[in-house]
Amino acid sequence: MRATPPAAIAQDAAGFLRRIVIIGFMGAGKSTVGSVLARCIGWDFVDLDDEVARREGMPVHEIIRERGIAGFRRVESTVGRELLRCRATVISVGGGWPAESGHMDMLDSTTVSIWLRVGAETALDRIAGSDTARPLLQVDDPVGTAEALLRERVPHYRRGNIVVDTEDRAPEEVVMEILKHISPSKDTPVTGRAGWKGKERE
Repeated sequence: MRATPPAAIAQDAAGFLRRIVIIGFMGAGKSTVGSVLARCIGWDFVDLDDEVARREGMPVHEIIRERGIAGFRRVESTVGRELLRCRATVISVGGGWPAESGHMDMLDSTTVSIWLRVGAETALDRIAGSDTARPLLQVDDPVGTAEALLRERVPHYRRGNIVVDTEDRAPEEVVMEILKHISPSKDTPVTGRAGWKGKERE
């Protein structure tokens, strides 16, 4: 298989594509896939939750604990709007970001949004080993809560330009499919084994 340099892939899409936004439920692999994808095409990668935490000087779960989910969403919205001005950048957003009013409408014709689809049970399995606090799942029935939350958000995820299933697939396989969508004329192998990190937020 002949490898195509990352710059060539970026140039292939340069006529229309300025940024890629990765959306989907917690545990879908947004941060993992986003970082691998960015490395493959030679772009920057930013995780919205990590950027919010960096600017606020505290983890997301602490922001939610101190200011409530509404307070966190306000900061998330502000930072997300700023990141959407970046070019040559892959951005992974939190699972609730697409469901907030007006967020998906901010994605213009130079932005490709990719929904990483995952079931609630698989998502919970992936994040089970994570030490990241998830306030929305600190309930008596986390499976039922996750399923209800996913049903609520799916209509917003469906607004993504590209849908890629992540069930029973390694991150590298997911990235390969994405590359076929954004640069169908290229044939670029993805090397290494990233593994699912299970860090995606609510």
